[in-house]
Amino acid sequence: MNPAAAAGASVGVRAHRDAAPGRGGLLPEAVVVYSAFAGLGAATVSFGICSTLLTTATASPWALTGTIIAGLWGTALIGWAVRCLRHGAPAWPWVILRVAPVAVFLHLASVAHGIWWAGESARSLDGAALSAAALELILLACVGWLARQSRPDKRRPAAGPLLMATFAGAVAVAAIASPGLAATAAGQHAVPHGEHVNTTPKLNPPASHHH
Repeated sequence: MNPAAAAGASVGVRAHRDAAPGRGGLLPEAVVVYSAFAGLGAATVSFGICSTLLTTATASPWALTGTIIAGLWGTALIGWAVRCLRHGAPAWPWVILRVAPVAVFLHLASVAHGIWWAGESARSLDGAALSAAALELILLACVGWLARQSRPDKRRPAAGPLLMATFAGAVAVAAIASPGLAATAAGQHAVPHGEHVNTTPKLNPPASHHH
């Protein structure tokens, strides 16, 4: 057999094996999706924090500054998460690994302020900041783990296991983000399910005419 043909066949078999679906690429793909979901959850909570800060923005210039920063951070997280889902890899990992810890610190500082440094009558647990910090820590853990992978597995994971991992990640992120949103001003003014006013017009039957 021609050596060149044999080498070409070997390369083709290896490429087909690498492109075939398998279990090897499931964990990195699932971690990328999980990090994107965590970014979307943190962005949603950040917008909820904006609604809370807006209620006090007229009384404190710091609240207005925090509103702008939280809004920009939430917008950046949404763009980052969409790019991750589109390309199947974390976008700008070294930027996230340097910026996200600052957001975690600010949110944890808000939690500590509400517990220890606020007035006696104003002490409370800032559930929104705690939820945002937890989601940002998940994001950091996922991006940090992916950044340490020297040789990513190029095999495509099977659709079934990836779908189950995606569903589990969505449920986990929702379980963290939902209490945080409920603790914001937007969540407190939301109408609970089942209590929405029925605005569907009712059609009354035409009145019978008596001759």
